[in-house]
Amino acid sequence: MVGASDFRPALKDGTRPMTQPLQTPIDVPAAPGPADDPLIRDLRRLLGEDAVLTDGEALAFHGQDVYAAGASLRAVVRPASRPALAQALGMLTAAGVAVVPRGGGMSYSGGYLAPTAGAVLVDTGALDQVIEINPHDMYVVAEAGVTWAALDAALAPHGLRTPFWGPFSGIRATVGGSISQNAVTYGTGLYGTAVDSLVGLEVALADGRLIRTGSWGHGTAAPFFRHFGPDLTGLFGGDAGALGIKTAAAFRLVKRRSITTGLSFGFQDFQGLLGGMAAVAREGIASEGFGLDPFLQNQRLGMGDLKSDLKMLLAVGKAGRGPVEALWQMAKIAVAGRGFLKDVNYSAHYTVDAADRDEERSLLRRVRAAVAPFGREIENSMPTVVRAYPFPPLNHILGPKGERWVPVHGILPFSRVGDFRTALEGLYAARAEAMTRHKVLVAAMFSTVSTNAFLYEIAIYWEEARAAFHDRMLEPSAAASLARYPANPEGTALVEALKADIVDLFHRHGAAHLQVGRLYPLAADRDPAADELLRSVKRWADPAGLVNPGALGL
Repeated sequence: MVGASDFRPALKDGTRPMTQPLQTPIDVPAAPGPADDPLIRDLRRLLGEDAVLTDGEALAFHGQDVYAAGASLRAVVRPASRPALAQALGMLTAAGVAVVPRGGGMSYSGGYLAPTAGAVLVDTGALDQVIEINPHDMYVVAEAGVTWAALDAALAPHGLRTPFWGPFSGIRATVGGSISQNAVTYGTGLYGTAVDSLVGLEVALADGRLIRTGSWGHGTAAPFFRHFGPDLTGLFGGDAGALGIKTAAAFRLVKRRSITTGLSFGFQDFQGLLGGMAAVAREGIASEGFGLDPFLQNQRLGMGDLKSDLKMLLAVGKAGRGPVEALWQMAKIAVAGRGFLKDVNYSAHYTVDAADRDEERSLLRRVRAAVAPFGREIENSMPTVVRAYPFPPLNHILGPKGERWVPVHGILPFSRVGDFRTALEGLYAARAEAMTRHKVLVAAMFSTVSTNAFLYEIAIYWEEARAAFHDRMLEPSAAASLARYPANPEGTALVEALKADIVDLFHRHGAAHLQVGRLYPLAADRDPAADELLRSVKRWADPAGLVNPGALGL
């Protein structure tokens, strides 16, 4: 078999993307003799028998992400308290054992994949308590393993939510994982990324100390304000867990608006889509704005079944402002069916949140005016369903026919998107023959971040054997209904090469990235003094380099 790494071109700094693609379902490794392992015995005494996993199935599952598998793990630990996590981390690093942190497991960039065999993975999923909701001072504190769906549900009875309130994968994605990766989706149009909504963090350092940032780190002060001296909260945001393991996070709160309305628009070409999305973003009026290319539109509409359609319709009905409006919205979507995008090349979808009808009308008028020079309004089924059913099952981690899927993204200023797209189309043309031969397909989704950034996300689909990760994350009905494919090492090698080319292309056009992990070139062409500052912080926080070694290229 030709190794995928043979196809990966070096980036400008000589590094290569650091992932090992899953080309076949990973072999379940043998348990490492835990009864004879004194470290495992010590961990079990500290955390409890059930909190230390050494069976082959658990090690295999936790050692995979959406795309790749890491080196074999020695154990997985699931601490039930934040002090216990910190103590376990200190115990492991004192023993010279590498530690990798994992949140909800929604990474595709190798963020929690062990680079060498024998590491212990810290699964934060048992830290699942919302510690404090403070409607008076407008902040919430949640443990790192709380999912975004659970946090939003806890805040709903108070009429509150966090400004950024989760990614599409929020049914599994956790607060701690999203802060370590940084994330976008719900609320991003107005409030930016997940890290932008933080007011403080609690982080376990390599030596077992717990530190708190912002006002939270000052004596008896509450976690209500982020900026008290240098912004240490931001330092740990987007760090892929390389500087420490998040144990809790504090977010500011905003009032939920009582009215949510969606708008959708169709465009003849990508330039129209870009113009419309940039115009709305600059206005700062839409809570979310996302766009789809023709392939992804058809893929989104092609997946699902009657059962999932009914679940979405019921969610839309439940989200309505009364029985009449609920029935009207459900009827509109049912009549539009899955054909409302049939004659649309590109589409963009927005949601606005308003306190009353006057504000709603004003916001909708401004969105329509911004898009008018570029596209035409179409049925608003998609944003209506997305906001009524924000955290659906994760059945889109495979393609519509069961193909493997991996995204690659970059964040660009509006002025550079056109040139990047031209270069990307040239790359696709150069790879066209190989992509056709190996049945590799590409699609794209777009979104805007606050008023000033355009996120261009490429989805790659190809026929390849799925892994244990996929079967466990999919709903059973989806896992059973989607096709299975044999191992396809040549196709996967091409995908790995294509990914590396796209990452390099983003880099050459000045893109920034979320979930840097072990994929995106953070150090390449970076200001030398800034790079040394980051490395010196890493040396202070983790002198032996044992906390998520290799993440961020550190």
